[in-house]
Amino acid sequence: MIVTLTREITVGGEKVKELNIRAPEYDEIAKFGMPFSYSDNGSAKIDMSCTLAYLPVLADIPPSSAKQILPKDLITISMQIVGFFTASKVSAS
Repeated sequence: MIVTLTREITVGGEKVKELNIRAPEYDEIAKFGMPFSYSDNGSAKIDMSCTLAYLPVLADIPPSSAKQILPKDLITISMQIVGFFTASKVSAS
């Protein structure tokens, strides 16, 4: 899944404007856990610390590059990561 960033980041000395976010594998899910939980009233809550842990792994970038990503793009990417775990499509709009 391709995510276009609002602002370029530097990855390995190169400027990057798009990230390819892949689906997590079993071992990664076992390591990082579920990126969301449900409240008592049934609404979903994104676990940002979890999605931020997944981000460098699923985008194949170093953590130093992930730290350059703007907050609004982090939310978009987090929604995409949660989408790998849900049956319905997740929209960041």
